[in-house]
Amino acid sequence: MPVLMSSISPVALTGVVYSAGKVFNGLSTGRLDTENFLRSGSTEGIASRADLALLEDLRDASRYIIDNSNLRGAIDARFVCGVNSTICRSGALRPGQLRTSAQHIGVDTRYGRHAPDAMTMEGLQILVDTSLTGRNVFESSINLFVSLARAQPFEDGNKRTALFAANGLLLVSGAGYLLTIPVSRADEFNDLLARAYVFGDLSGVSSLLADDGLVPPD
Repeated sequence: MPVLMSSISPVALTGVVYSAGKVFNGLSTGRLDTENFLRSGSTEGIASRADLALLEDLRDASRYIIDNSNLRGAIDARFVCGVNSTICRSGALRPGQLRTSAQHIGVDTRYGRHAPDAMTMEGLQILVDTSLTGRNVFESSINLFVSLARAQPFEDGNKRTALFAANGLLLVSGAGYLLTIPVSRADEFNDLLARAYVFGDLSGVSSLLADDGLVPPD
């Protein structure tokens, strides 16, 4: 059943927020306390100042994609930059801005270092457009996540940005599902994502997300 946009609030994205924080950034706060924070702003169960800053950014990114979904905002390069500008507000020096070649940003994996070329806004738009050609919105959302994460267009928060951009697509479409990272399969997910980075094999991580990552809103 399609999700009614007016009924969506950040608490509905608890699974997205918690899995992103836990798998990508080592969030120590539990899922229930994450939900309570999103529901009421309560910090009673927040484990650390670092967790609080992370959860505030993820909450604001949730609000951003919800607001754009309510407005039927386009999923384009500017939308992706907007996600990054909220999700990295407490950590990056230049949130929302594409990184430059001079920054030499890359990711070290067990298979070697992944250091993709810096992107222009035009290149980012092409990446988004190409990702949205899946057989259905679920495949397109997974394509968008994996392609954005692999491209590393920003100086920080690339996987988080990719996940929330993918969920923006699902919300705009009224798909009735959200994309999360299966916490119980985090090691497998990270290994398959590393293979996607270094070898360009996107099928493994895409299949894992299709099998276990798509869930109804909380």
